[in-house]
Order: sequence, then structure tokens, then C-alpha cells
Amino acid sequence: MSAIAPDVSRSQATWPMYLPYLVPMLISSAATVLVFTNSSVVGWGFVAFLVALQVLEPILGEDHETYEWKAPQIFVRMMQFYSVGTVLTFVGFLWVMAHAHNGADFLGIAAGLQAVTGFDMLAAHADDGWVQYFVAMLLFSITSSLGTVAIGHELCHRLHEPLSVFLSRLMGVFTMFSYYAVEHPYGHHLTAATPHDSSTALRGEGIMAFTKRTLKQDYEIVWEIEKSRLENLGLPAWSFNNRLIRGFLVELLVIVSVAAITGFLGLALFAIGVIQAHLGYKAGVYIQHYGLVRDPDEPIEIKHSWGCTYKVTNWLTDGIGRHADHHDVPEREFWNLVPHLEGPQLPAGYMKMMGLSRNKKKWEDAMVPLLIEWDENHASPAEKLLALEANEKSGHPDLLAHARRQRAELEEEGLLPIAQTA
Repeated sequence: MSAIAPDVSRSQATWPMYLPYLVPMLISSAATVLVFTNSSVVGWGFVAFLVALQVLEPILGEDHETYEWKAPQIFVRMMQFYSVGTVLTFVGFLWVMAHAHNGADFLGIAAGLQAVTGFDMLAAHADDGWVQYFVAMLLFSITSSLGTVAIGHELCHRLHEPLSVFLSRLMGVFTMFSYYAVEHPYGHHLTAATPHDSSTALRGEGIMAFTKRTLKQDYEIVWEIEKSRLENLGLPAWSFNNRLIRGFLVELLVIVSVAAITGFLGLALFAIGVIQAHLGYKAGVYIQHYGLVRDPDEPIEIKHSWGCTYKVTNWLTDGIGRHADHHDVPEREFWNLVPHLEGPQLPAGYMKMMGLSRNKKKWEDAMVPLLIEWDENHASPAEKLLALEANEKSGHPDLLAHARRQRAELEEEGLLPIAQTA
């Protein structure tokens, strides 16, 4: 896969530089240990670690370098190890809720663990209550969500590695993301920064409105992709050949299994975990292309994604912050991605920006000036018209004022269609 390496000057990476990319592995490993052992030490350590990541994101700052890695296969093994931790965490959730349901030792895990290590898992969970149930739910939700849209995102692009693709789809099943492995490479990568993309938020659109609008759109896009693919093969859309239908069937099997193993309480908490995972996913994609516009007939360029070069962001998400280069060369492994500082950049790391997105006013205070700058310095003539339309629909005072200036400038330059000058 060396042919996908960028043709840019690269610094030689040292062995210690591999260590920060262990962050996802530490999360899934800690989640696995916590859900099985109920250890308060591990639990508070897990919380402290997540808080530390948020604190360190702005402190450690950005990294604008691209590196030559001597042993990149280490990164692949890290992602696969993370996947194993995600599977074990989900199994741990099933065990906790099955034990709460009827006192069962699901799969004989407690007995096996005690026989091998001497650890009494039943005693550790003897006093489980709502706190432990919610912790188990959050752990499987967090690891599966991160496993689908960060770690799994990278794995699903490794089409030359069946194991990587399988692990990506497996992690997605736990939180009902089976559509993602189709929608992302065959939908989003073709339609980004257009209204046809379910991962592009519109100007003036808050995160909850975006989530509500695009949850259904995700499935509609995958249905159209599969319908078109199967029609080209001379096969019916309503068949087992349809990957969306297959995904639904697998997810139905998961739901039935969760209900049978854990009862109503386990199923209810599973549903909450799934919802939380999807909300987290939408918060992530909301910031990646927010407000950017593109002529659907023109190719995706660097300017159609918000870049982020914060170190912690890219350690945690396996390089997703270098999003523009990923769209430019989807097959390029995350460790080879180029920062492209000439493109639009987020003003902070992903964790802070995802937090800001929960408050529409604070989000727009940060992003509206950047959108205006994008219109003035990045937009093509066709995109200036699309940006004008987006600004006029946004409802934001600053974008509306900008739209009036845009309209006057476009009329003066003769770029505004006659129909829009009336």
C-alpha cells in the first residue's frame, strides 16, 4: 500500500511517537476490564483519562507534520485490538444485564474467569444496581460508537483486508450502524458538501435539527445505493443480496438476542445505548463539513472539509481530523494523511468543537466568521451562488447581512442569474 503514501516531505517518526495512538486501545481495554470487574479504581481512572484528554487537547496543540513510519502495520494491529475490546465490552454488558435479569452467569463467563484467575466475578457484581447498569450501557455505547465511526471508519476503507472490513461491520452491528459501511464509502464520499449528503450540516442548522433530518436520510441513501447496484446486476432490490436488508436482519437478530438474554431492562438500556451512539456519531459528522457547499457536478476538493490538526483529536480518532486529505485520497491510510493547511480549519479540536455544537449560539459565534471567510476566499463562482442561497436560508443575522453584500457583488460581476435578480 506504499503507493498511497503522499508525495510530500516527511519527517522520520521515532518509536515513542507510536505510543499516543494507543489511546483508543486504552479506552477499549479499560472498558472491558471495568465492565467485568466492577473495579472502582478502574472506573475512576477511566473517567480521569477521558477528562485528561479534553484538558490536554488544547494544551498539547497541533501537529502540522507528515511522517515516515517504519512499522505502520502496528497501527493496523492497534485497531484490530480495539475491535476485540469493543466485542468483549458488549459481551460484558450482556453479562451484567443477564445477571440482573435472572441471576444467570451468561456463557459461564464468571465461572471460567474464576477458574483461570481466581477472580470472583459474581461477588464483584453482587450489589449491582442502576449505577452499574448505566455504566455498562455507556461503556458498550462509547466503545461501539468510537469503533464504528473512528476506528471502524479506517478499517472499512481497508478493502484489501477482509478481517479489517469484518471487524468494522461487526462493531457497527452492536449499535445498529450496519448501514455505515455502505453509506460512508459509496454515499458520503461522492456527495459531501451537498444537500444530498447526510453527513453535511446546513448553515444555520442546529445539531438536533441536523440529527432529526439526516437519521432517515442515512437509510434512504443506502437503499438507493443498493437498489442501483442490484439493478445493474439484474437482481431485485428486495432480496438477500441487498446489504441494507442483510444489515437489518443481523440487527434484528442482535435485538432479539439482547431481549432473550437480558430481559426488558437490558433491552431498554440497550436501546438507550444505541440512541446515545447515534447522537455521538451525528455530533462528530456535524462538525466535519458544516455549512460548506459544493457544485454536485464538480469533484470534492480540499476546501470542502474542515481540517483539524490537533494532536489529541488525531490520536483518539486515528487521523480523522485530517479529513480533507482523506476525501482527496480515501484509500490513504490515516498515518499518511496530509494536514492541508491551505484548506479551511476548525478553530479548536474535535472534543471542544463537539461540545460547542451542543450550544447553537456558541457554535455559530465560532463558525459563522469562518463561513464568511470561506465564501470570500475558497468558493468558486458556482459555489458563490450556492453559498448565497445557503446564507439567505440560514436565518442567522450575520449570514443574512453577508448574503446582501454577496448579492450586490454578484450582480455587479454579472454572475447572478437573471431569475435571481428580480
